[in-house]
Amino acid sequence: FALKNEDFYHLREVPESAQALCPSLNASMHFVQRIIEQVMELHQGVKYLHIGCDEVFQMGECSRCRSQPRESLFLWHVSRVAQFVRSHYPTVTPIMWDDMLRHLPPPSLDQYRIGELVEPMVWVYAEDVYRFVPYSVWDKYASVFPRIWAASAFKGAFGETLYIPNVKRHLDNNLHWLELMATEGPKFKGGFQGIVLTGWQRYDHFSVLCELLPAAIPSLVVTLAATTYGYMNASLRSKLNSRLNCGVFGPVTHFNLNNDPFLWDSYSRCTFPGHGFFKLTYRLSAAEKEADELITAVRKQKGWMTDYNVRHNFSTPLRVDELMQDEPRVYHNIAGLARAVSDALSSIFDSYTIAEWVEQRIYPYVLELESLHKDAAGLKGRKIWPRRPFPALKDLARLGLKIPDEDNDVLPPG
Repeated sequence: FALKNEDFYHLREVPESAQALCPSLNASMHFVQRIIEQVMELHQGVKYLHIGCDEVFQMGECSRCRSQPRESLFLWHVSRVAQFVRSHYPTVTPIMWDDMLRHLPPPSLDQYRIGELVEPMVWVYAEDVYRFVPYSVWDKYASVFPRIWAASAFKGAFGETLYIPNVKRHLDNNLHWLELMATEGPKFKGGFQGIVLTGWQRYDHFSVLCELLPAAIPSLVVTLAATTYGYMNASLRSKLNSRLNCGVFGPVTHFNLNNDPFLWDSYSRCTFPGHGFFKLTYRLSAAEKEADELITAVRKQKGWMTDYNVRHNFSTPLRVDELMQDEPRVYHNIAGLARAVSDALSSIFDSYTIAEWVEQRIYPYVLELESLHKDAAGLKGRKIWPRRPFPALKDLARLGLKIPDEDNDVLPPG
């Protein structure tokens, strides 16, 4: 959030990225310390503080850092931050993401006392956890860290622009984590401290919104139940129905995630917080599918309203009418969702967040459908058409095409 601003521009590792701090600047450490102090002032009495440190893509690139090995720079910075937390807040344990540690040898970690200063939180959001953190990494971590954490996800993680979580995938991720924790936990003196179910709002500060919390409440309840009880089967049905305020409307039998991965069929009639928006995501999915099919058919699959037709204003009105007969209904369904979404989210999010979500998810379809409508009107307005061939598009010359000379070349009959 801060490095994008002019006041902190000088702290960047590289000018092009506002997501990596230069660790060699004294001002950088002072900056991090102030952030920690502000967080701790707001969250007094906490036992743990997560200091981040994941996915540091720009490191060792500026003139000050270039002479140092990347792993030394990283571990030096982590140790300084962790020591600050330990010295100023003796009852607080720093936690850090593990991904930058996975390929570092134990002697390097020991050199900077990383095992004494932090507890790593291992994050994997895919179904196959061992694929990303194999057995050898767990053995290494057990030799360095007495305690460790796991991090799964109940939303986010599977796509930057998704608006409804795939509960099947998130549940599989969490269940596989439980299996792994049972296997790897005994290797650590203090075992696993716990599992954190992350719920992403964006992939980073510059990314668009992904799944909003109201759309992910069923996923959160299901994955929390699985991690709490250690399994997920029909015996938990009544607990899930109760937590989601389903009353008599919960699924009669245990939900089938293979056929209902988003739980629209199972929980759309429940009244959990945010249920109105959850139900709207089903409507949006159906409206998007209709709009995509219409746009693709009109612009690409059929031969009377392609970009070529529009560019040359050349088509037959009867065919245009035929192609556009469903457009008013599709447009009405899409445009109507904007107000419905605003009503459903107004008690949960501020108007900026609502406007941003509508602009990202609904507004592009509104513009595209309005463009179709405008192009159709233009094509239908013509009653006299020129002979073929049309004048060649002059811009094609930059692609290496020879553009016919309209004054001298002989035109075929058209």
